[in-house]
Amino acid sequence: MVDVNNIVNKIMGIAGELGIAASVEEYGRERVVILEIGEDFSIYVSIVCNSECDIEYAIGDENFTFKSSSIELLRRAVEIIERINNETTRA
Repeated sequence: MVDVNNIVNKIMGIAGELGIAASVEEYGRERVVILEIGEDFSIYVSIVCNSECDIEYAIGDENFTFKSSSIELLRRAVEIIERINNETTRA
């Protein structure tokens, strides 16, 4: 059975493989993995598990915004999100 810790560990493993600095914050049942891919530009992965796990993504700074100088990081962010999604939704 998949739980929040298994998903967090999988994401942290992906971050390690890609050489991305990562941290985890806990808010009750929710875990947020923060993947730092540029200056003031991160991927935020929110995981909440009840009977099923919901995973949501946000990008940018701590306000989920980014400057035009970070636009080149969008493609990399999408590639990382796609990999996380593929590896965390496998049966």
